[in-house]
Amino acid sequence: MGEEAGLIQWRHAIDGSNASSKWQVHGPAEVRECFSGGPVRFHENQALNLDTEIRFHAARDLHRFVSNLLDGAGPARNAQIAEGLERDSYHLRITRKLEEAKAYLHERYAEDPDARFGLVASSRDRDLERFGIANGFAATRNFRFGPWYGDSESEPGERSCRHLTDCVTEFGAQGLELDAVLLAWGTDLQWDRSSWSSRKARRYQRVGRVRDPHQLRLNAYRVLLTRGRDAAVVFAPELDEMDATYEYLMASGFRLL
Repeated sequence: MGEEAGLIQWRHAIDGSNASSKWQVHGPAEVRECFSGGPVRFHENQALNLDTEIRFHAARDLHRFVSNLLDGAGPARNAQIAEGLERDSYHLRITRKLEEAKAYLHERYAEDPDARFGLVASSRDRDLERFGIANGFAATRNFRFGPWYGDSESEPGERSCRHLTDCVTEFGAQGLELDAVLLAWGTDLQWDRSSWSSRKARRYQRVGRVRDPHQLRLNAYRVLLTRGRDAAVVFAPELDEMDATYEYLMASGFRLL
């Protein structure tokens, strides 16, 4: 329930329940405010504060960087965190040429056949298909995730993520990780000089069930930007409408390939 607006969705669900007064919520002090002022009983337990990253040593700073980036923080502030990530050997890279991004990853992991790197993109972008990135429903509905994540490059069928041909969206990437991601940044989330805009995103068929489609776009990119343990390589298509996004990402600490 956290995809659209975080823990507040649980509060809305409890308030709408026929037995809201019977609910008891256990959590750290940091989330108490979310459940205050209602019939629910909150029990504080700091052991439930999952603030320790165990995936890799730079993970906490990566999440802080991505959070600042998607909140539209000043690029100088973002770049400072990015510099720390670079010192910790986490690499943020960007290019406007897809083949250049692919070549970088193939070269980077040429001597490590077990490394996993793959192409990811938002499911709501309209324009990436013209660059050969099949992120639409028709291309992903029967996707075979097992071979994509697990196959070697030499496996028959060429389904391995290392081929950088088949694309996984935020739905196929959530909860799973790679050593590095090639994120094709779509026009569904554009920097509009002072804030993020999702005006070009594909619309939802059941609009009434979606409270905040813009927040869903932000959270989709939050997932996609944090799937790589070693690196995130952004491909920003050479479209005039993507210029501001490219410039903001560059100013925020992504280094040009």
